[in-house]
Amino acid sequence: MKNIIHLFYSVLMVSLLSSCMASADHESYSEKAQEIKIACWNTQTFFDSMTEGTEYAEFIKNKSWNDEAYSIRLERLASAIKEFDADVVVLEEIENESVMHDIANFLAGEWNSRKAYSYACFAKEKGGSIGVGVLSRFELASPTVHAMDIRCDTEMPSMRPLLQVTVLKAGHELTLFVNHWKSMSGGKEETEIWRQHQEELLARRMAGMTSGNAAVIACGDFNRDLGDFSAGEESGTVFLNAGLDEEGVSVRSLWYAQSGSVVEPGSYYYDGEWSRIDHFFASGAVEVLDFNVQTDGPWCDGTTHIPERYMIYSGKGYSDHLPITCRVRF
Repeated sequence: MKNIIHLFYSVLMVSLLSSCMASADHESYSEKAQEIKIACWNTQTFFDSMTEGTEYAEFIKNKSWNDEAYSIRLERLASAIKEFDADVVVLEEIENESVMHDIANFLAGEWNSRKAYSYACFAKEKGGSIGVGVLSRFELASPTVHAMDIRCDTEMPSMRPLLQVTVLKAGHELTLFVNHWKSMSGGKEETEIWRQHQEELLARRMAGMTSGNAAVIACGDFNRDLGDFSAGEESGTVFLNAGLDEEGVSVRSLWYAQSGSVVEPGSYYYDGEWSRIDHFFASGAVEVLDFNVQTDGPWCDGTTHIPERYMIYSGKGYSDHLPITCRVRF
């Protein structure tokens, strides 16, 4: 049976620190290109201490998971975010809007007002366990959620939506596409079809923005290693298509250094091997200044750089992913 794919577009904006947002001074237009630093991190099942019934099993009615454990984890995450000192922070595996509020509260009180995260947005599918969020020091505009409804012989699993939002700085715009694609749970080959659908959705949304002066960054946890994307014609490029009838989208992968080599280490370590499943893809009028895997912090082993995954029973650790950061000019 031929797949029937419906793309639904809706708007969802989470207003954090509303008084700050209302009183923030808008920067005037500048002809000079603007720079920002972006961090991206899969936070590994970041649930709050309230039981809603959609949490993963290990968090439901677990005596080890309580208000105190949640507060400690919030403080730990906020401390790491301050270490990155990024202007925009993209987070995956966040449970709900309340967690975004709590993270913002733990980041509040920054003595330097230029480092305060006064803007945020969040999105997840209805009834889903986890979603994606964005914290920003600069105004966020036009947040849009893109979701899919796929009718075929195989029932569509839970699919995190694609979040699109524009970062505004001094009259310049950078469009972010925040992704968290279907996991490989159930088998890499068996689940690849769903990642292909998500790839097609991303490619369709980016297709009209890759020419002209639009500056675009697609980021997040794609649950697909760098080598499993279609290579572009130029060194360091990736081709997003997944069966589009029209021409796909050529993007630059930040995993490739200027020398053409692949940045070490990866962002995810499993079964004794590194992989690069967390990505920044750049397209259009955006200049990449640098890209880094953040390995200088307590969220990973100081020697091997293996992530210190969060362990609910001991309360130790951060995440099973390493954070990645980049600086771009647009």
